[in-house]
Amino acid sequence: MVTTTRQVLPSSVGGRACLDLANTVGPRLPRPGVEPHDDLPDYQELVTWAVHRGLLTPLQQRRLIRAAEADPEGAAAIHRDALRLREAIYQAFADIAHGRQAPPAALATIQDAYVAALRHARLATVPTGLDWSWPEHGPLERVLWPLARSAVDLATSGRLARIKQCPGDDGQCGWLFLDNTKSNTRRWCSMRTCGGREKSQRQAARLRAAHTPR
Repeated sequence: MVTTTRQVLPSSVGGRACLDLANTVGPRLPRPGVEPHDDLPDYQELVTWAVHRGLLTPLQQRRLIRAAEADPEGAAAIHRDALRLREAIYQAFADIAHGRQAPPAALATIQDAYVAALRHARLATVPTGLDWSWPEHGPLERVLWPLARSAVDLATSGRLARIKQCPGDDGQCGWLFLDNTKSNTRRWCSMRTCGGREKSQRQAARLRAAHTPR
């Protein structure tokens, strides 16, 4: 039986598909004793997440999951490739977010994934001119193609100074995001989570201070 839904899907706060992929592990900066949670434990969850992120259609999802059920070893191998790409994306852009050079090994992993994806691409006419286009349906690794492209597009976009890493309200988030604000002052991955908790804590501290006898 093919299962194509799950109860909870990770938030999309990165602003780019590749950063959202990196954020499917969290917290990225855990405290000692805190075990990070992985939202992509297997190939099926990877494909489901890609549909949630708008990278695949539900029809592509059903076909890929059926293919994975027919070839579980192949699906497991592609899942491992996805995790390697995810960690390379995180390592590269986390270092960039802190003003460091991206590790050459991480860049090589991203490049290899993109080159592999381009073997299946063709140059096609699109509303804005010409662009790379991938076939609607493909092998199990079809799920990796838009992720590799997203990483390369971001790396060559000229917007690297806008990539930031969320500190979390207690220093243990570490998710990556692209700051699209005009002022380039965004600090948190989301005001609904880390930013909201920090704001609430500051407000509570002010209230405590106001009611402390002097």
